[in-house]
Amino acid sequence: MSEVPPRPVRFADLGLRVASGLVLAVLALLNLWAGGAWAAAFICLALVLMIWEFHRMATGSQALADPSLLVPCVAGVVAVIATVRWGTPTGLGTLAVGAALVALVGAARRGWLVAGFLYMTLGMGALLVFRNREPEGVMLILWLVLVVVAADVGAYFVGRRVGGKKLWPAVSPGKTWSGAVGGLIFAGATGLAFGLAVGWSPVRVGLLSLGIAVCSQLGDLLESAVKRRFGVKDSSRLIPGHGGVMDRLDGIVGGIWFFAICHSLGMGAIGH
Repeated sequence: MSEVPPRPVRFADLGLRVASGLVLAVLALLNLWAGGAWAAAFICLALVLMIWEFHRMATGSQALADPSLLVPCVAGVVAVIATVRWGTPTGLGTLAVGAALVALVGAARRGWLVAGFLYMTLGMGALLVFRNREPEGVMLILWLVLVVVAADVGAYFVGRRVGGKKLWPAVSPGKTWSGAVGGLIFAGATGLAFGLAVGWSPVRVGLLSLGIAVCSQLGDLLESAVKRRFGVKDSSRLIPGHGGVMDRLDGIVGGIWFFAICHSLGMGAIGH
């Protein structure tokens, strides 16, 4: 009689994911809560690591002294600091110069390198700009992070428990429609509860939370598509159980892009 194959362990990686995720979350929140130079240093470090990971994927190069890596790293940090110190117009001008320099040194992958540079630098720069808004900056970032984490956690547990039709199998075979819906429900409820606790407008914060959740999942899918394009599973192995910094912050970058666009259109105010 043939043996019955063992059932797959749905949450085999949960312990490692939780442990490393908690360590990363504590470090991130402490630095963002401290604000000032601590928050700027943390966000700039995360940006440099993401640019390094993206460069490795796009070019296949491991060389740390490659100009096509050094230029976007330096230009990204300068653009973020310029935005915070001298305002958005100066930051955008610095960013444009940086993008031109990245294009000059980007060789065969210049289109990918410029696109990745702009996407990640604008996202992380916006994160620091919103953190520096007083007095609500800390609460804004905490709300954003909680919504994105809730979307990720909801998608993880509901998707693995319920299963069902794949969301986009050609890009990310592990993601399901049930997980996506579960992530939206978790994120919407978390964002609404946080907003009510701090006295924000429930309708607006609820809608913005859902929008951030959708865009955080789109950010995750975008990174999955890029990784599949270049034939890699994880952006790096810096974070046990999660892969790389891009793997962990793809949803944050997608969410902050959505909120920044809403804010620029006058729809980002969430107070009464």
